[in-house]
Amino acid sequence: MLRATMGTVLALPLVWLAVAAPLAAQRGRSRLGLGIGLTAPTGEYHADAVGDGFNIGWQGLLTLDLTSGRGPIGARLDLSYGENPGNSQLNADLAAEVGQPVDASIHMLSGSLDLTLGPPAGRGGRGYLLGGVGVCRTTLSARSGSVTADTTENKFAWNVGGGVAGGGKRLAPFAEIRYTHVEPAFDGPSLPFFSFTAGVRF
Repeated sequence: MLRATMGTVLALPLVWLAVAAPLAAQRGRSRLGLGIGLTAPTGEYHADAVGDGFNIGWQGLLTLDLTSGRGPIGARLDLSYGENPGNSQLNADLAAEVGQPVDASIHMLSGSLDLTLGPPAGRGGRGYLLGGVGVCRTTLSARSGSVTADTTENKFAWNVGGGVAGGGKRLAPFAEIRYTHVEPAFDGPSLPFFSFTAGVRF
């Protein structure tokens, strides 16, 4: 059931891209966006009681905004992919177990549906708030030499945040910060992190 849900969530942005992009040019109500930024793990995801955890990584973001152009409430579909490398303590502990150097990392492929709250887009910039839920395909990877072992789990996630967006009619820059909480994975703690993203909508 969860795998089916995951496939549906990740397919939504692609379906909306195909359907909404032509409508966006006619109605001016939909905007695609591309962004890239940094992700900063927090809590035990950053470091547990013995120091094992993950460092700052990167994330790419594809968005589809749907707004009426009149009211303050809108909807947004997000598709993101990111990677966070294991810290030196985690890699050292894994290396001690297998007897050779190990590089660990977390990879996240996520799809989410968010509500946005802010003034309608105009000629000037605007601030906005957002929050929503989604599903995250989380992969724990451990590489030693030419051998890589992966473990993947699909997890529920929620996020809240805010940002600022330019008011350009064709190309509009945006920047935002979000807190994302992914439910516990790999028999360990939850995976909360902050993301800092900059990009452009068109």
